[in-house]
Amino acid sequence: MRVDKEASKRLAETANVVNSINGGTIYPTFITSTEKDHYRLEVSVPTVNHDDIKVEVNGSDLMVYQNVHVNSYTLPNLLGMIKISADVEIENIYAEFEEDILVIIMPFSEMTGGFQKEIDIYKH
Repeated sequence: MRVDKEASKRLAETANVVNSINGGTIYPTFITSTEKDHYRLEVSVPTVNHDDIKVEVNGSDLMVYQNVHVNSYTLPNLLGMIKISADVEIENIYAEFEEDILVIIMPFSEMTGGFQKEIDIYKH
Protein backbone atom coordinates (compact mmCIF):
# COMPACT_ATOMS: atom_id res chain seq x y z
CA MET A 1 0.00 0.00 0.00
CA ARG A 2 1.30 3.46 -0.92
CA VAL A 3 1.10 6.23 1.68
CA ASP A 4 0.48 9.76 0.45
CA LYS A 5 3.08 11.67 2.48
CA GLU A 6 1.57 15.06 1.63
CA ALA A 7 -1.91 13.99 2.83
CA SER A 8 -0.39 12.51 5.99
CA LYS A 9 1.45 15.76 6.65
CA ARG A 10 -1.74 17.84 6.21
CA LEU A 11 -3.66 15.48 8.51
CA ALA A 12 -0.95 15.73 11.18
CA GLU A 13 -0.90 19.54 10.90
CA THR A 14 -4.70 19.70 11.27
CA ALA A 15 -4.59 17.39 14.30
CA ASN A 16 -1.88 19.55 15.83
CA VAL A 17 -3.89 22.75 15.28
CA VAL A 18 -7.07 21.23 16.72
CA ASN A 19 -5.16 19.82 19.68
CA SER A 20 -3.41 23.13 20.36
CA ILE A 21 -6.52 25.33 20.36
CA ASN A 22 -7.79 26.12 23.88
CA GLY A 23 -4.81 24.43 25.50
CA GLY A 24 -5.33 20.88 24.30
CA THR A 25 -7.92 18.30 23.42
CA ILE A 26 -11.49 18.94 24.51
CA TYR A 27 -13.45 15.99 25.86
CA PRO A 28 -17.16 16.76 25.75
CA THR A 29 -19.66 14.84 27.84
CA PHE A 30 -22.88 13.51 26.35
CA ILE A 31 -25.81 12.60 28.62
CA THR A 32 -28.99 11.18 27.08
CA SER A 33 -32.30 10.84 28.87
CA THR A 34 -35.79 9.80 27.83
CA GLU A 35 -38.62 12.16 28.68
CA LYS A 36 -42.38 11.75 28.17
CA ASP A 37 -42.43 12.95 24.55
CA HIS A 38 -38.77 13.29 23.53
CA TYR A 39 -35.16 12.29 23.99
CA ARG A 40 -32.96 14.90 25.64
CA LEU A 41 -29.26 15.06 24.87
CA GLU A 42 -27.09 17.28 27.06
CA VAL A 43 -23.65 18.14 25.75
CA SER A 44 -21.06 19.85 27.91
CA VAL A 45 -18.11 21.35 26.03
CA PRO A 46 -16.10 23.46 28.45
CA THR A 47 -14.16 26.47 27.17
CA VAL A 48 -15.71 26.40 23.68
CA ASN A 49 -17.45 29.53 22.42
CA HIS A 50 -21.18 28.86 21.88
CA ASP A 51 -21.01 30.43 18.41
CA ASP A 52 -18.49 27.78 17.33
CA ILE A 53 -20.69 24.80 18.25
CA LYS A 54 -22.73 23.33 15.40
CA VAL A 55 -25.35 20.57 15.35
CA GLU A 56 -26.16 18.76 12.14
CA VAL A 57 -28.33 15.84 11.07
CA ASN A 58 -26.90 13.71 8.29
CA GLY A 59 -29.16 10.78 7.44
CA SER A 60 -29.74 9.00 10.74
CA ASP A 61 -26.70 10.55 12.45
CA LEU A 62 -26.73 13.59 14.71
CA MET A 63 -23.32 15.27 14.80
CA VAL A 64 -22.02 17.89 17.20
CA TYR A 65 -18.92 19.70 16.09
CA GLN A 66 -16.84 22.75 16.80
CA ASN A 67 -15.61 25.20 14.19
CA VAL A 68 -11.92 25.87 14.83
CA HIS A 69 -10.63 29.11 13.32
CA VAL A 70 -7.02 29.19 12.17
CA ASN A 71 -5.88 32.20 10.19
CA SER A 72 -8.39 32.48 7.33
CA TYR A 73 -9.49 28.83 7.59
CA THR A 74 -12.35 27.26 9.52
CA LEU A 75 -11.84 23.60 10.36
CA PRO A 76 -14.61 21.35 11.67
CA ASN A 77 -13.68 19.32 14.75
CA LEU A 78 -16.16 16.50 15.37
CA LEU A 79 -16.97 16.37 19.07
CA GLY A 80 -19.45 13.52 18.92
CA MET A 81 -21.97 11.64 16.85
CA ILE A 82 -25.00 9.57 17.84
CA LYS A 83 -27.47 7.47 15.87
CA ILE A 84 -30.94 8.97 15.82
CA SER A 85 -33.60 6.51 16.93
CA ALA A 86 -36.24 5.52 14.37
CA ASP A 87 -38.97 6.90 16.66
CA VAL A 88 -37.67 10.49 16.40
CA GLU A 89 -39.29 13.17 14.22
CA ILE A 90 -36.07 14.33 12.58
CA GLU A 91 -37.50 17.53 11.12
CA ASN A 92 -38.48 18.76 14.62
CA ILE A 93 -35.12 18.31 16.36
CA TYR A 94 -33.91 21.54 17.92
CA ALA A 95 -31.06 22.72 20.13
CA GLU A 96 -30.52 25.49 22.63
CA PHE A 97 -28.08 26.46 25.32
CA GLU A 98 -29.14 26.23 28.95
CA GLU A 99 -26.36 28.12 30.70
CA ASP A 100 -23.19 26.42 29.37
CA ILE A 101 -24.89 23.14 28.43
CA LEU A 102 -26.01 22.47 24.86
CA VAL A 103 -29.41 20.76 25.03
CA ILE A 104 -30.70 18.91 21.98
CA ILE A 105 -34.37 17.89 22.00
CA MET A 106 -35.40 15.01 19.73
CA PRO A 107 -39.22 14.73 19.80
CA PHE A 108 -40.90 11.36 19.32
CA SER A 109 -42.86 10.82 16.15
CA GLU A 110 -46.60 10.61 16.76
CA MET A 111 -46.82 7.81 14.21
CA THR A 112 -44.40 5.54 16.03
CA GLY A 113 -46.26 4.96 19.26
CA GLY A 114 -49.85 4.69 18.10
CA PHE A 115 -49.79 3.03 14.71
CA GLN A 116 -50.86 -0.58 14.51
CA LYS A 117 -51.82 -2.67 11.52
CA GLU A 118 -52.24 -6.35 10.96
CA ILE A 119 -50.18 -7.49 8.00
CA ASP A 120 -51.72 -10.00 5.62
CA ILE A 121 -49.56 -13.00 4.80
CA TYR A 122 -49.97 -14.12 1.24
CA LYS A 123 -49.57 -17.75 0.24
CA HIS A 124 -48.37 -18.71 -3.21
